[in-house]
Parts: sequence; structure tokens; C-alpha cells
Amino acid sequence: MSKETLNPPQPKSPERPQFPGVTRLGSTIVLVGEIEAHEDVLVEGRFQGKITLPSGTLTVAKGARVEAEVRVRALVLHGELKGTVRAAEKAVISETAEMDGDVITPKITIANGARFAGGIRMKE
Repeated sequence: MSKETLNPPQPKSPERPQFPGVTRLGSTIVLVGEIEAHEDVLVEGRFQGKITLPSGTLTVAKGARVEAEVRVRALVLHGELKGTVRAAEKAVISETAEMDGDVITPKITIANGARFAGGIRMKE
């Protein structure tokens, strides 16, 4: 038997995109646990636990609340976040954001009006 017979090429499924999109935790969700993914995650509700997105961006929407240990490629914060954030590329804290914790990242932007309590350690 040839390799083609043993492992025929799989057709691309229209339900499953070739590139991952954004996982959205809606505004009514309250979740306690761990998230580990290789895609972007948008939190609109409440989350408590641990978030690991080595190749993704975590976006916390305005009105959302996250209490977690966070390891991501990038952070975009519009809501509330309590915990330590390690962002491999950058962290953006908008004017509507409230952050209580430490941020470790090579690039950070904190907009006028943002509330920030914690430490910043910039590393390459």
C-alpha cells in the first residue's frame, strides 16, 4: 500500500477555518478556571484563574472583569484586570481600564484616564 492510500489528503472543512479566529467569552459568562490557547481571546464577562496565550492577544472589554495570572503575546485592556501580566510583545491599557497588579513587557502604553496600581518591568 502506498502512503496516499494510508493517509489520504483530508478535505478542508468549511466549518473549520484554516486560521484560528477570536474566542469570545460573552458579557453574561462567569468562568473560573484556566484558558490555554493559540488564538486571540476576547473577554466581555467575568473570568478568574489563569490565562495562557503564547501566540495570542488577550482583550478585556470595557465592563469586563478579569482576576488572573496572565501570560500572553499581547494585552489590550479596556475593562478591569487584577493580577500579574506577562506580555511578550506589548501591553495597551486604555483610558477606560483599571489595572491592579504588575506588568512585565517590553512595550507598554497607558492612556490618560486609565487607573493603574502596580509595578511595571520592561524587558526585551
